[in-house]
Order: sequence, then structure tokens, then C-alpha cells
Amino acid sequence: MSSYYIINTYTESKFLGSSDIFYKKSDALEAKELLDTNSNVTNIIFNCSPIHENTKRTLHKYNNGYLLIPNCDDTYYEMEIYNKGIWLNDMKGWYYDKSQFNILIESGYELKDKIKNDYNKYNINNMEIYFYDNGFILHPLKSYKYYGQKYLLDGKWNDGENGWYFKNMKKYNKFISLGAIDSLNNTFME
Repeated sequence: MSSYYIINTYTESKFLGSSDIFYKKSDALEAKELLDTNSNVTNIIFNCSPIHENTKRTLHKYNNGYLLIPNCDDTYYEMEIYNKGIWLNDMKGWYYDKSQFNILIESGYELKDKIKNDYNKYNINNMEIYFYDNGFILHPLKSYKYYGQKYLLDGKWNDGENGWYFKNMKKYNKFISLGAIDSLNNTFME
């Protein structure tokens, strides 16, 4: 089978569906243009190739979900969204919600060992931390290399607060011990 093109449609980063196969890029571009002018969703063209057996990806338990880690020579390496997985730059893989587990297993992935967080690579001491909505926010500087990443250390990015929201209060204490500063509550670790 030769390469082909499909158009995936997203709304607010949520996958809605895929088009039929296009064997010519010009046909895919024409269809995408038609879709783009008649809706308020995001349409992305993908150049697809048959998956070869030597494409290795490993599936791991990670925080409250799963991490699918590709080889760096994988065709889809660093693609922002892979199926329903969200690319995490810090982990070099796609994060999947735990509800996607059966789909991942049915796709042929075998669950490997759990990946633990290496907090030393995150420069937590350069971040502010504060209580927010029955949890807390870990707020980085805009220059932080993972600024805006959807998930980080089991926290979910909150656009309104420009930081990651966490519900687990044990992580609050962990981040304080790593040097995060809670200036509202005068919590500084020296």
C-alpha cells in the first residue's frame, strides 16, 4: 500500500472524526479548504503510510493515565496529537487518559513498567505555588520550557491561571520541599 492522506477534524483539541482516504495531496487540500470555509473546527491533513513492524512504541502507566513512548525516528514523533494522546515534551511521548487503556491494548500495545516522575529536571524552585479551587496551581514563568504544556507532573494546564492545576495536596508539600514559593501563605523552604 502506498502513502495516502486523511483529514482529521478537531474542536478545542478534541478529536471529532477523519475523512475518507485521498491518494493525491491536491484532493486533500481541496477538501480541507472546503471544510475550513464551512465550519469553525480545525482540520488537519495527515500524510499516512502503512505501519511497519519495526515501529516500536512502549506503553507505560504514568500518573493517572498512560504514556506511549515512540522511538525518536518514529514518523509521528513529537506530533501534538496521536489518536487521543497529547504529546508531552517533558516525557517525549503521548499521554492518554486512563479511559483509553482498552483501546491502547486492543491496538497491540503491551503495558510495561510504571514511569516515575524525575522532579529534578523541572526547576520547581523557579515556580510560584498557590491554593486554588480545592487544589493548587503551580505557576511557571512564561519563559519556562514546558510553559503551556497540557499536562505536567499529573497537573493539568489552566489557561486562566497560566499554570498547572493539581488536586493532590501531597504534591503541594512535595513542590514546596523542592523550592516552589507560596508567597500568598509565606511558605518558603530554605
